[in-house]
Amino acid sequence: MRALDRHMPAFGDALSPEDIRLAISHIRTFCSSPDWPQGDLNLPRAFFTEKAFPENEAVWTLAMTGRQERSFESVLIYEQRLGARNQIELAAPISASQDASGEWSRGLGDIALAFKRTLHASMQRGQISAAGLEVIVPTGSTSSGLGNGYTVFEPFAMWGQTLPRNSYVQLHAGLELPSDSSAPREVFLRSAVGTTFAGDRGFGRAWSPQIELLWARPSHSSSEWDVVPQLQVTLSKLQHVMLAVGARVPMTQRDERRPQALVYLLWDWFDGGLFEMWR
Repeated sequence: MRALDRHMPAFGDALSPEDIRLAISHIRTFCSSPDWPQGDLNLPRAFFTEKAFPENEAVWTLAMTGRQERSFESVLIYEQRLGARNQIELAAPISASQDASGEWSRGLGDIALAFKRTLHASMQRGQISAAGLEVIVPTGSTSSGLGNGYTVFEPFAMWGQTLPRNSYVQLHAGLELPSDSSAPREVFLRSAVGTTFAGDRGFGRAWSPQIELLWARPSHSSSEWDVVPQLQVTLSKLQHVMLAVGARVPMTQRDERRPQALVYLLWDWFDGGLFEMWR
């Protein structure tokens, strides 16, 4: 319902919210297949809790740690939707870390390949779920601390639920199964709760504050808990380019694990070019 052509006059309040809802409902009748999840179930992206909705996106994330023994981890993520409910993903981390002596290690980390499929999507219940598998390949240098040196298989599942007042909750659970039998396995559960505020009757800039609670339990070790407050904001008028900032704060093992500053830039490339519709 956005007027993308700058030569098109603004209609302002010519249509009521109910008129807009009826027009969109009519447009949706042109897609007779029930396989395609509706965009209303495409909930805001969190830093660690993956979404169940299949996407066409490119995401650049950056995590920064500490003033002493500093580290920077930048990850480039490419997501490609296949058909109505499938998605493939490629994630390439590039890291830089400083040890106690002040020496820096830089380079490519372990590349991850993933496939997921949306299993259920219901607008009536406001629910969406998916499952998939990620394979982390040992491409990083172990001597520089940039890689594990073995392959990791990660089966996972995601679930999302819309709530009143543009709010939502998302869950993401999985297992990390290393090919090296001497390496620890890990089970994890990630959750995100948030809401969205948007101007111009929902068609303007959108602000999505949310908070994640992360739990992980490596084998033969104690549980790790983290909290991640964050804020996502749309940058373009088309809402296809977004920026998020946040912080990952350890709640346990705080002597061993440091807080991280987080940022990501997301581009939904299927909806338009990176520099289109900014004004």
